[in-house]
Amino acid sequence: IDGVLKVNSVNVLFIDRTSKYEFRLEISLIDVVERHNLAVFGTPLTIKSKNFRVSCFIFRQNNNCLEFCEELERSRQIYNVESLPCFTRWPPDHPSKPDEGWNRFDLRADFARMGLPSASWVEFSNKIYEHCDTYPSVMFVPKSADLETILGSASFRSRRRFPILTWIHPNGRSVICRSSQPLSGLTGKNKDDQELLRKIRLAGMSAVTVAPKGLLPLTPRIPPYLYVVDTRPRLNALTNRAQGKGYEDENVYEDIIFRFVEIPNIHVVRGSLEKMLTAYQMPKATMMELNQAVDKSGWLRILRRITEAAYFIASRLMTDDDEEYGYSFLVHCSDGWDRTAQVCSLAQLLIDPYYRTYEGFQALVEKDWLHFGHKFGSRCGQTRSVDSKEIAPIFTQFLDCTRHLLEFMPTAFEFNTRFLAALHDHSQSGVFGTFVGCSEKERVSYSLEKRTPSSWTYFANRRSLYLNPLYQPSEEYRKASEMASDRPPHIISLLPAFVTSPHLYSVWKDLFLQYEWRIPHTTQRMQEALKNLQTQTLALNIRANRLRQRIREVGKLLGKSDEDLDRLICIAEKRRYATVKNDTPKRSANVEVEANQCRSYSYGSLTRSVIRKNMFRTYTQPVIRLIPGTLDTCHSCDVLLATRTPCILCSRCDRLVCSICYVFVKSAPDSELNLPICRVCDLILTSSSSTAV
Repeated sequence: IDGVLKVNSVNVLFIDRTSKYEFRLEISLIDVVERHNLAVFGTPLTIKSKNFRVSCFIFRQNNNCLEFCEELERSRQIYNVESLPCFTRWPPDHPSKPDEGWNRFDLRADFARMGLPSASWVEFSNKIYEHCDTYPSVMFVPKSADLETILGSASFRSRRRFPILTWIHPNGRSVICRSSQPLSGLTGKNKDDQELLRKIRLAGMSAVTVAPKGLLPLTPRIPPYLYVVDTRPRLNALTNRAQGKGYEDENVYEDIIFRFVEIPNIHVVRGSLEKMLTAYQMPKATMMELNQAVDKSGWLRILRRITEAAYFIASRLMTDDDEEYGYSFLVHCSDGWDRTAQVCSLAQLLIDPYYRTYEGFQALVEKDWLHFGHKFGSRCGQTRSVDSKEIAPIFTQFLDCTRHLLEFMPTAFEFNTRFLAALHDHSQSGVFGTFVGCSEKERVSYSLEKRTPSSWTYFANRRSLYLNPLYQPSEEYRKASEMASDRPPHIISLLPAFVTSPHLYSVWKDLFLQYEWRIPHTTQRMQEALKNLQTQTLALNIRANRLRQRIREVGKLLGKSDEDLDRLICIAEKRRYATVKNDTPKRSANVEVEANQCRSYSYGSLTRSVIRKNMFRTYTQPVIRLIPGTLDTCHSCDVLLATRTPCILCSRCDRLVCSICYVFVKSAPDSELNLPICRVCDLILTSSSSTAV
């Protein structure tokens, strides 16, 4: 494609001669720039980005290529955190400072949803990060553990990351705790660490007592063993043990069951992803060669190990009918911020239906990844000063595991896969401050809440774009939501075991191949079509109620009574409100009220002169295509829709537009219901409202 390539401090922009194809890439997302040797046809240049886009350009003149590379290199000079885009510019369509999104999710509120503090677990303050600088300021530990025991355990754990609670069963007994590896070495022991694990195991005793049938008084029942899950391969743990670190010995720690789950380290994971991406970039590979290369990369096997480890934990947290206690778990890897975060958060996703909602998943990421100290700054390579050996797609793996669950249980998740891909881009780009830094302490030191925009505000404003149209919450969760109106419910609902079947794992094409627009993304397109159909249905219902209101206004001008008008439009008094129902009652909307509230904005007041002016105007409804064709272009900018996904259906003109040419507007001034409209319709509405004023 012949065109013009430009670079500025924000984007790399390519526009072809016909303006049908446009390429836009944020500078902060660029990973590698490769300038190849001069060839007969020109100088090739390859740009690889962190969101897996690979772009190849050919400059006819070598000097132009050199100038472009120099300009691009100057724009990429991000060697410290405060040079990231979130500090230097504010997104144009983002609310002004201060950003309220920083207060959308509170760690203490999520623990309160679980019933904490309780008789067994109390809050442990780390307000100035004096006990552990990579832990949050709010933590929960067993009530029976004193300060000396906790600090003694911290001194015996890598990076002082001692065992703390991350999730508790609604029965108040079974828990998931997380930590780093113990500094046991070959013979090392620590009584405080042993005592803390014992108190975690026994913490459930104060939550309930069991009365044998026909006997009084109540007698407490001892909980079962504490599972200690080491997510590392056994060989790696043995190597660390020789270096003075290691793992828990079942002969030393009382009543524990120790288990390795063999998840590779960051270096193996990084190489695995590189091999898989290289396989898809082979230009002449056959289908067999491609499948073999993907299999050899090991990426899918790692995903399966993470999911199996998470399901092992989630399934044993459950309480059987004949058992009073489920098992409690302590999960760790080396430092407790990579594989530990993956397994703990995925286990909670499997068992807690709240975390499968749109806001709940964001709360899970906020808690187990941001507050508990995953090193986003290092693992995502947000600045060029980061050691390349520290970069690894750990968060990407977690999102890929979530995508796997979503594809096979689509009715269990309120969000779609595009939301997961957007989260990945936010963690890599540095355009928003949410994922900047490696710990809560670092984010506080940079004053991110006051200086940068929040990703959660971005997702809140585009909620309808990332909702899954197939979502069907369970009846139990729906009833619990209605009963606990002040906060989300805390119940358990374990996903079925078949999600761990090895033959179900596949490559996430909507992320790793999302910019290969010649490949059909069937699942994603079907969800887009369903979402557009819902938007169209809602818009038509609002339009129908506006027309009913219009009929009433015309009737009043003609002197008709309300009774005559009711008979005219064939509705009874009890059916005057048309309720548009989506998958959950939470999304129901009284469209007639909203139509009445916003009719003056959309149509203006009705007079005889307006009737005469519009007498010969005929509204014709075109045939609507919910799924764009390969060569279909955007109604607003005329760019190929296939190159700018997702495609959005304008709720006003019923035409498909690209991902840039739409805005969300309220269906009524005081309504929470947002509908997408194209920029052409937005301009028309804005000009008409200004003319009316």
